Amino acid sequence: MTQTFPPTAGTAARRGRRLAPLAAAAAVIAVAATGCTTGTTTGSAAAGQVSTDTIRTVVNADPTSFAPVEVRNADDYAVNRLLFSTLVRRDENNKIVPDLATKWDITPTQGTFTIRSGATCADGTPITAGVVAESLKVFASPDSKSSFRPLVLGQGPATVTADDAAGTVTVQLAQPWTDLLQGLSLHATGIVCPAGLKDPKALTAGDIPGAFSGPYTLTKKQHGVNYTFTLRDDYKAWPEYQTEIAGTPARTIEASVNANASAVSNELLTGTKDLATIRGKDGTRFDGNKDFSTQVIPQGSLYMMFNERPGHPFNDPALRQAVAQALDATAFNQAASGGLGELYSSFAHPGVPCSNKDAGLLIKSDPAAAKATLAGVKIRMVGAQVFGPNGAANTYVAEALRSAGADIELRNVDLATWSTDLTQKLDTWDITVMGGINAGGTMYGALSTVIGTPVEKGGLNWGGLENQPVLDLVAKAMTQTDDTERCGTYQEAQKLMISEAHVIPLASLPSQVTIRSGFAMHTMNGQPDESTMRITK
Repeated sequence: MTQTFPPTAGTAARRGRRLAPLAAAAAVIAVAATGCTTGTTTGSAAAGQVSTDTIRTVVNADPTSFAPVEVRNADDYAVNRLLFSTLVRRDENNKIVPDLATKWDITPTQGTFTIRSGATCADGTPITAGVVAESLKVFASPDSKSSFRPLVLGQGPATVTADDAAGTVTVQLAQPWTDLLQGLSLHATGIVCPAGLKDPKALTAGDIPGAFSGPYTLTKKQHGVNYTFTLRDDYKAWPEYQTEIAGTPARTIEASVNANASAVSNELLTGTKDLATIRGKDGTRFDGNKDFSTQVIPQGSLYMMFNERPGHPFNDPALRQAVAQALDATAFNQAASGGLGELYSSFAHPGVPCSNKDAGLLIKSDPAAAKATLAGVKIRMVGAQVFGPNGAANTYVAEALRSAGADIELRNVDLATWSTDLTQKLDTWDITVMGGINAGGTMYGALSTVIGTPVEKGGLNWGGLENQPVLDLVAKAMTQTDDTERCGTYQEAQKLMISEAHVIPLASLPSQVTIRSGFAMHTMNGQPDESTMRITK
């Protein structure tokens, strides 16, 4: 049995896909057009008059790739949203709404999507069902470079076919996978036009304007300095968000590269930037400033993750549980973000459907009990310096374990070294603070780094333990189209993960979206959507 969704704004989601909305409201960040402006005009603009056509923003680092299948981090996601359209998008409360697809029929093993008429690539090529299918075939290929493939399609093969006469694309799965529809909203599934598929190397570099299916083209890039995006005059295929997106899309978006939160804050305050995401205490510099709007969002979920491979100490559940007893989430949150984060009851952030809200599942802090178990245990910890000032969150964990008698060695390293060591130098670490971004907003997305196929066998699991009982629950959930039943199954999975201390939920890693008066951007389910940046003055 299938369910069809008509091509109307406000389309909800596939049969059984959207689960109960759990603290996942979207927010529109906008301030009336007063104060400093970015164009040749200063002060307030006259009613209906746009005083600038440019938005000046910031990325933390150069994008690693402009090819959707190769996106890896938040900066990749940001530029991808400007350049590529997807079949569907996630609106507030995780509702799925049309993008290139206007309606869809979904079962647990198949999705058929009707492609909107009139959409074109940046070089004028019509975006037909055939064009969409060829792009999705690259994503679905067993040789796909995308780490998001199993989140969207499951572990088995997938077949993509097009019917140009009917204007439809069908995705056939090898196993039930009810995350398919939500997965096709991910950045990694962005539709690449034929010009880009012909030259993958140039696509990665962003050197093929005709590759882009989204509202903007990349018109200038200077590595380590800035990137310029230009609005397409012919673009009409905007996603059909239920919430009205007020304002005017910028003709030009200028994104400079700057990872220094203090420097970016200075640029906002002095009027040389209009919009940026700031991490850390620099966000407090905008408190009470009526020239800016701010919203704190969870950039990631912070939790303890263990190397559970044979021969490592945390293959022992008693030792994992003792680590949970040694830690205090409030003290950790203070170290990680100055107390600005939100304490979590799950490794999945609260906006993820079925995320656990029952704090009673957490292992209670009990330093005395931890000391009885951890005394003399040798632990090698590798931490990323981005978690708190100079890795303060990692330092807190190390000191708490040392106080519990553990013989702990901490290496605080840069993000690249951290990810390399944890995924390639598997015998060099035992424990880490994990920062999960979970761009897909699904429970399996949150679970994927700690269950299933380990990274050394080509999977996503950093911790190494496949954890068949939890995998069985995921497989069961992927067959369930009833929201309540599915959440009940995922609650069982979270209970296993938390009670057996395969993960120790701690807090959010907060960032602050900071926007100058006269500009706006939506955040959906705690994640900013850069394609919704608008000029409102």
